[in-house]
Amino acid sequence: MFMKFLSWCLGVFVSAWAGQYVLAFFLPNIIMEALYQRGGDANSYNSMVVAPSPDETARSVVRPSPDLSYASCIYNLGAGPLRIEAPVPERYWSMQFYQMNTDNYGGITNQRDEQNRVGTIVNVTLIGPDSNPADYSGEVVQSPTQRGIVLLRSSNIGDDRESEDALVQSRCGPVVAG
Repeated sequence: MFMKFLSWCLGVFVSAWAGQYVLAFFLPNIIMEALYQRGGDANSYNSMVVAPSPDETARSVVRPSPDLSYASCIYNLGAGPLRIEAPVPERYWSMQFYQMNTDNYGGITNQRDEQNRVGTIVNVTLIGPDSNPADYSGEVVQSPTQRGIVLLRSSNIGDDRESEDALVQSRCGPVVAG
């Protein structure tokens, strides 16, 4: 009887131990896939969408900060590279790049060493994993996956007109040859 109980406890322990790794491996992909599909159904892929100011009910972004405004571009690089343009306001602003397993593989900001970006327009070419960055001029970010999300955040504390305008004026779309 004791050995049966011990075997059962060991089985539960091993299952729980192994289960945490399975969950940690698959859950980010499941969450990102759901976000990708929901965002693509509500808006078009490869275009910038400015989210309404977050409140206690907002959940389009996981745990959104009420001090930040958000814009996103849910991308699919299957048809080619994208051009992302965004004015950089004086107050906090960032552009973050996420692959489909939620890993952040790149970022641009107006903080610390990048304060020189304030008042400029960030112009990024986002390319896929099989593209050669040397084939493109200017600032190039290479995605490790064909699909993902670019997330823009800006401070909306106090007078947020400049920050809000920066998000509204941001663009995401196919690179136009020329």
